[in-house]
Amino acid sequence: MSNIGKNIGDFIFPTILVIGGLLILSSSLFGGQNGFWLLGGSLILIVGLVSILLKLGMLSNMIQRVLFFAFIPAALVTAYFAYRSIQAPIEFNQLKKKRYAKVEERLKLIRDWQLAHKSVYRGYAPTFDSLFAFINTDSFPVVKALGTVPDTLTEQQAVEMGIVSRDTVLVSVRDSLFKLEGNITDVKYIPFSKQQEFAMESGVIEKGQVKVPVFEVVAKNMYIFDGIVPEYYDPKEGLYVGSMTDPSTSGNWE
Repeated sequence: MSNIGKNIGDFIFPTILVIGGLLILSSSLFGGQNGFWLLGGSLILIVGLVSILLKLGMLSNMIQRVLFFAFIPAALVTAYFAYRSIQAPIEFNQLKKKRYAKVEERLKLIRDWQLAHKSVYRGYAPTFDSLFAFINTDSFPVVKALGTVPDTLTEQQAVEMGIVSRDTVLVSVRDSLFKLEGNITDVKYIPFSKQQEFAMESGVIEKGQVKVPVFEVVAKNMYIFDGIVPEYYDPKEGLYVGSMTDPSTSGNWE
């Protein structure tokens, strides 16, 4: 009985390998796994079958050595690439999150500048040069109330009674609205690209028989992920703010 139990026990692990290999092969073929899982399942299945043949004494010592030195390196290489096939998308998603956050930050800043430009000129800047000129040299009107409004009155009532007066003054866009320092021209470049500019345009569309100014600023993935093989992203897609077909100033990530 002890010999029978030992013989049966010798075949348990090889049998588990065969079953495990078949399950991996099945999931690879019908579950959408990549080729490394298919190769790994095949190797596990073969190792299980070879182990059974060894237990049955059906393989010579020479064949055993050849199989050992062939399967061990293949198994290690397959295991590495299978690991990378799982880890690589995770690492890319982490990279994508960081890069998108930086690009979104810059798109929001450009949007703020364009909205400021529209508040003064009733339209958006068509180029970065005109937008930078507005930020650096232009001013916008601000209405200030001169005097103190009594607690019992509204500001409008105080103006009508002559207690306070209103005065319109010009305020520097750069110093007062955005409090910017240094050179701002780098804002036109897409972060992580080789000095590739955002694609920006502006215009006027008709919406409900009313002409409405619009603008759009786009950063394609091919520039956001410059130097990275487009395995996990579409180069033609990306991030943008605004729209040339709709009076929206939202970003496509919002």
